[in-house]
Amino acid sequence: VQSPAQMVSALASVWQSVAQQMASGTISPQVAQIADGLVREQDLFVVPGSAERRQIIEASRPFLKEGTQIAAQIQPSSPTAPAMMDGNGVDEFLLIRGQAGSPSERVPRRFLEALSTNKAPTTPKGSGRLELARHITDPANPLTARVMVNRVWHHLFGRGMVPSVDNFGVLGLPPSHPELLDHLALRFQNEQGWSVKKLIREIVLSKTYQMSSAPGDKKAEEADPENILLHRANVKRLQGEAIRDAVLAISGRLDPKIGGPPVPVHLTPFMDGRGRPSSGPLDGEGRRSIYLSVRRNFLQPMLLTFDMPIPFTSMGKRNVSNVPAQSLILMNDPFIIGQTKLWATNLAALTEPKERVRQMYLMAFGRSPAQAELDAALSFVTEQSQLLGTDVNNEAVWADLGHVLINVKEFIYLR
Repeated sequence: VQSPAQMVSALASVWQSVAQQMASGTISPQVAQIADGLVREQDLFVVPGSAERRQIIEASRPFLKEGTQIAAQIQPSSPTAPAMMDGNGVDEFLLIRGQAGSPSERVPRRFLEALSTNKAPTTPKGSGRLELARHITDPANPLTARVMVNRVWHHLFGRGMVPSVDNFGVLGLPPSHPELLDHLALRFQNEQGWSVKKLIREIVLSKTYQMSSAPGDKKAEEADPENILLHRANVKRLQGEAIRDAVLAISGRLDPKIGGPPVPVHLTPFMDGRGRPSSGPLDGEGRRSIYLSVRRNFLQPMLLTFDMPIPFTSMGKRNVSNVPAQSLILMNDPFIIGQTKLWATNLAALTEPKERVRQMYLMAFGRSPAQAELDAALSFVTEQSQLLGTDVNNEAVWADLGHVLINVKEFIYLR
């Protein structure tokens, strides 16, 4: 190309060739992008109302229709959580006695003075969120790592080294093992790269975590009756979500799939009120409890009975109660009854009663039954079959035995 006129002619030849390919319905991969640009930006190439423009419109119509159909089939999904775009930070005014109508001088933004190594106020150009994150995870700030380690310890042992997991201030309780807390916090921050998985692995592989909860040394019990110093393990009750998941696991209904949309909560006739949503399936489609939808006014009764917090604010330490309603839920809830029937159905292939009892104990408690437990279970099955007037292999009989095992304290408590 030696002149603007030749450039125009060459481009016109290219567009015409592409338009002819479109009209014939055969576009080579080499010119697909050119054709796409020709269709989408027609005003740049062809005079409106001209014969060439009409030719491009007619040729592009089937391609645009097919493109719309393909686009409609795309299911957009993203593993990234939605967030606000970074904006400009704004310094607030000091409010005299907390009154919004009595502002004083403007106070520059900065990190908490009690945790900041930089005494001078810092005013970043943007919103300051990135600087805040760096301040929080700064090695000079030991609080973040300590709080995280203490919360992991609390969930594993049932009690944090600092019992007031939400309060590390002067009104909180002092740590039972301050040197250990600092040691784990430093390792978590510097050597483990803030990896919660590595922290959990280190703790659960320790001899302290693997101890039995059975009372041992009499002197230790007298010196430390509340087991603050961990001379044995603490008996822990499972959280409501874990109990529900355990029931689904032994029945064979648990869906281990990761991710997906939330499942609506099953609504009983008593769960009524303003904004009542549509009810979900009784078993939550077998999904883990973490995937159950959370509606503040319509929370699942079983989880509430086992101390699931009301979702109005964060809670580092849940209440752990032992009330009659928990036993009533395990005895009468339709979800529990339905899962025990499914459990019995899945065990029907085991025709030997002793082997079936052993399998149920392994699934429910992670151990084989003692001889006394085996004899008691076989006696129960025999008596229950006579009571129901049916054969000992009837699924209803074994569903009742499964219901009994779920109501054993060992099913919801870790020893």
